[in-house]
Amino acid sequence: MFTFRCLVILLLPVLLAGCAGIAKGVAQAVLEKKETSKADTRQCYVRGRPFEGLETFLGEEENDTSELGAKRPDLKVLMVHGMGSHQPGYSARMAENLARALSLNRVQEQYKELTLSRPHDPERELGNLRISRFLNDDGTRSMIFYELTWYSIIEREKQSLSFDNSEEYAFRRATVNRMLKEFVNDTVPDVLMYNGTSQEKIQSAVAQSLCWMMAREWEDLPGTGADYCDPLRENVHKNLDDRFVFITHSLGSRIVVDTMQYLATLAQSDPRMSACADALKHKKFTVFMLSNQLPLLQLGRPVPEITGQIAAICSPTGPRSAERLLGELKLVAFSDPNDLFSYPLPPRFLDEYLDSRICPTLTNVILNVAPVNDLFGLGDMANPMSAHISYDNDSRVIGLIARGIGSPDTDPKVKECCTWIETVPEKQ
Repeated sequence: MFTFRCLVILLLPVLLAGCAGIAKGVAQAVLEKKETSKADTRQCYVRGRPFEGLETFLGEEENDTSELGAKRPDLKVLMVHGMGSHQPGYSARMAENLARALSLNRVQEQYKELTLSRPHDPERELGNLRISRFLNDDGTRSMIFYELTWYSIIEREKQSLSFDNSEEYAFRRATVNRMLKEFVNDTVPDVLMYNGTSQEKIQSAVAQSLCWMMAREWEDLPGTGADYCDPLRENVHKNLDDRFVFITHSLGSRIVVDTMQYLATLAQSDPRMSACADALKHKKFTVFMLSNQLPLLQLGRPVPEITGQIAAICSPTGPRSAERLLGELKLVAFSDPNDLFSYPLPPRFLDEYLDSRICPTLTNVILNVAPVNDLFGLGDMANPMSAHISYDNDSRVIGLIARGIGSPDTDPKVKECCTWIETVPEKQ
């Protein structure tokens, strides 16, 4: 007993000092958090080619000088989600933030909702396509926003992991480990299935979404139900004057780039699609990739058939310009350095790992979408989950998508908070 009391007396100052140190660290962290909340010190660094935002495309729509009664080009935006469980409506915050930034203050009361399918496999759904239309006050500007939810393609197969998350087994885990395991089970299998048996179905879902975007105007789209868009019957190239923009998150970046490459190659090889293939050679697409994962998901994959020939193929006077598949595929890669699932694109990635015939160009946007706070004096830390999912509510991200960079229309918030370094391509 005497020995124990002596030990307690000897250790008490140390314990009290430790408590005081912890209290000081907590107080300091709170104070530093208050100080950082007054001024936004999060980094924002943009490096690459200049790019147009949605505002530029809306301006083209509004100022179109086509003959009276002729169709004006529309702005059409497709959102494609990434890893994890998603249900229709997941993109509401992104769509509404963009609409607000573009002064599109009205929205069609009823959205349209299609269940995507294929004629040779009608029993197997390819996902859900929800379509909304935003307009300005006088109706001279509009954005048709398409939201693809492809999660249902893999949902049934993922149920094979349900026992691991069930109360029958999961209660045996420590609380924090249980949460982490649920996150792993909800996300990692999606990548494995996309690189396996589900890749063709998921790419078909994106292809069907793009077919509906190209084939029909808002008024002509089905209101609801299961339907298939036949690109040959619909004569999709007739609406290629419209502006098509993709917004992807995490795995969605790989899905869209793969699908665009596949579709362009398919159109080129099918004589029935020759008119569409010729039109695509002059068509520019923009892909805003939030939490970009192209470098990670390239691992273990073969490189495309033609690489390292962007200059020779994509220059108007290039010696291989006849091989061109797309006019340009503008890739704008957003990455938070504290997002554990996001990767910036090194400059040579396009030449080494993407098909040169789709004529890709690159802009990297490296920024903190999650605040970085002091961790009780032990270092600083950002919430990795917030860093992965908060792109759609960051004013700089919205500003860059809405107004681009490298022009007088650049968003004031972006001008104030972001460092912009324009890259200059090699002479072609």
